[in-house]
Amino acid sequence: MKLILRVRKFFCKAPSCKRRIFTERLAGVVAPRARTTERLSMLLQAIAFALGGEAGVRLAKRIGIAVSPATLISLIRRTPLPKPLPARVLGVDDWAKRKGKNYGTALVDLEEHRLIELLPDREAETLARWLQENPGTEVISRDRSERYAVGGRRGAPEAVHVADRWHLLSNWREATERVFDRHRSQIKQVILPKPEPVDKPAAAVLPAKSVNRSRKSLEEKRARAQAERQARYDVIRGRYAKGEYLKTIATDLGITYRTARKYALSEECPTRKPMPKRPRMLNPYEPYLRARWAEGCKNGKQLYREIVAHGFPGSRTPVAAFVAQLRREENEGKPQSLPTAGEPLTPRKASRLVLRKPEHLTDAERMALAQLQHVHSEVGTTLVFTERFAGIVRERRGAAELQQWLLDAEASEVREIRQFAHKIRQDEAAVRAGCTLEWSNGQTEGKITKLKAIKRSMYGRAKFDLLRLRALYAA
Repeated sequence: MKLILRVRKFFCKAPSCKRRIFTERLAGVVAPRARTTERLSMLLQAIAFALGGEAGVRLAKRIGIAVSPATLISLIRRTPLPKPLPARVLGVDDWAKRKGKNYGTALVDLEEHRLIELLPDREAETLARWLQENPGTEVISRDRSERYAVGGRRGAPEAVHVADRWHLLSNWREATERVFDRHRSQIKQVILPKPEPVDKPAAAVLPAKSVNRSRKSLEEKRARAQAERQARYDVIRGRYAKGEYLKTIATDLGITYRTARKYALSEECPTRKPMPKRPRMLNPYEPYLRARWAEGCKNGKQLYREIVAHGFPGSRTPVAAFVAQLRREENEGKPQSLPTAGEPLTPRKASRLVLRKPEHLTDAERMALAQLQHVHSEVGTTLVFTERFAGIVRERRGAAELQQWLLDAEASEVREIRQFAHKIRQDEAAVRAGCTLEWSNGQTEGKITKLKAIKRSMYGRAKFDLLRLRALYAA
């Protein structure tokens, strides 16, 4: 569709005028030298910022507009954005341009709930320069990154720094996990019972035999790797007991200093953290299948039809394998009605469990925590400090209780607790403010999640300048 306009042309008779010919302007209809009307430009601009290039072209084609991806991208880059207003309370956090490789910084106005700027890196100088160019910040909410702490102090010396409470609890969870990892064998003795199935017959839920023939070789490979770790552990412990330096041991064995230190200070050989088990599609229906099998229904096809009627979305193959397992158990005379005791605690599960809010704990989890208290003196001490620290952070009890907790932590016999207290002392003012003021980085994390959604929708064309314009326009 073309729009043909007839406009007047004017001539200037002044000899000193550089522009001799003037054309009549049509304000509100078309911009000077433009090939599209302002209304169409606004429509394409909205499509470009919402969907980007390729997806924007597909939508434009459906509504009868012929445009190329490059045109939409160019339209985004030509759109000027207003200068951000000063933010009194500023949220600062990093975001991944390429995870593990390149990172940037997101700045959020926590009072206006709005993303105001994206910085190309997470260096202290970049943040300090932006704060100096945009004065007015009184509160900076951040994680415990040293770069943001230094950049914030340089750019806004008078601002109050607030350590994010979620990051504080996350750092404490990592410290407790290191304590629990040192007593892994004792913690595994604590069994966390599994909840009984709801609205299903109470029947045994025995672990199914694997139908993967490579499982045996995988277990052998894991056993060999653990044997190698045990041998390395014995060597490191022996040499460290004789007084050798950890740096020398690490160099001789070709491992990092942190690994050598971890092995030397552990009371038992560390094991590799297991990958979380992926739930099988048939798991929720296994109690029903066992109960029907005990009632005398031995037809696999009939059992499959029954669970399909109850909502099972899978094929008949896993049902046939499970029925074959039941038949083998029956032929071997194995009992089928033994209740499942549960699963042993791991250091990671235990560290997450001790930080869970008391009102969210089940009766089984409370029993597991009570047993965990008596596993080892260091574990019991860690649980006591965890309860106090979580209460101080979550309820924002202020500086007095935090100061007493730090004094007790610095005098603790648990090495990880003393190390954590030492790190808190290095950023004590920000941690104290985090345990007192209402501000946190929750909003900033939410804006970064939205930024990730925009970045993924752009596929390979998520260059920083383009991503910044789209994110700020959406904000």
